[in-house]
Amino acid sequence: MRIYIHCGNHDNSPGIADTVLFLKNALQDCGHTACISHTIVPGQVNIVMEHFVAEHHLRTLLEGHAAGARFILIGTEPIVGGSFNGGIEGTHWHYSNQAYWKLRFESFKLAAKLADAIWVLAESMVPGYAQLFPDVPVRFLPHGHVNHFATVQQRPESERDIDFYFSGSLTEHRQRILRTLAQTRTVVTNDKNTPEYLRQDQLSRSKVCLSLRLSPHNDIPSVSRMHFHLQNRSFLLHEAYALPCPLDPFVLQAPTDDLITW
Repeated sequence: MRIYIHCGNHDNSPGIADTVLFLKNALQDCGHTACISHTIVPGQVNIVMEHFVAEHHLRTLLEGHAAGARFILIGTEPIVGGSFNGGIEGTHWHYSNQAYWKLRFESFKLAAKLADAIWVLAESMVPGYAQLFPDVPVRFLPHGHVNHFATVQQRPESERDIDFYFSGSLTEHRQRILRTLAQTRTVVTNDKNTPEYLRQDQLSRSKVCLSLRLSPHNDIPSVSRMHFHLQNRSFLLHEAYALPCPLDPFVLQAPTDDLITW
């Protein structure tokens, strides 16, 4: 089967690159032909990662559905307090923007009316989505090993001059940990706007990659981040979360206080 991974609703954001590559290669490992498309392809199955924050994002889905497109939506965010990410982080400019997350949540509910299925990135998110969308099959999308995913050319230990590497939103909780580590170690942080050539080089030079919680109230880890580092054979130090993740056995976990005194 030919399946299209639609990315147009992310407006060329590089932040979804690792997940898109994982989906493409995983589908191909399952025997499908997977393609990436900025547009909805009529008459075909289109996988769409959640992010509907503009009128044209939904209009594209409606027009595609009218032309015979079928949709599998990927729910990337936990449903908390009648919204996405409700109350998880209250100080960061992005995660504390309640109006933004409410818009994403309400828009996703509209998009779900067109979906044949919904996939979620954490098993603990299945009940919340299934309760909200009883007429749509909700399934957990596991992250496992896929072929042709690794991109980092790891350097020998003697060439690794970066002690800790982290990429992601710099919330107050994460900054506190990183500041403490930086007092005695070399710490590098990146965000979604970091050029890929720089990210690849820094990863190859890093001794330890970090998986940090958004805040003390965040119970679900970023499985995409964990999967990326594992497939690229980076040593991953994972701040322990309240809820389990299938990738937990493959990483070193530590409580917050132990992680800071690493």
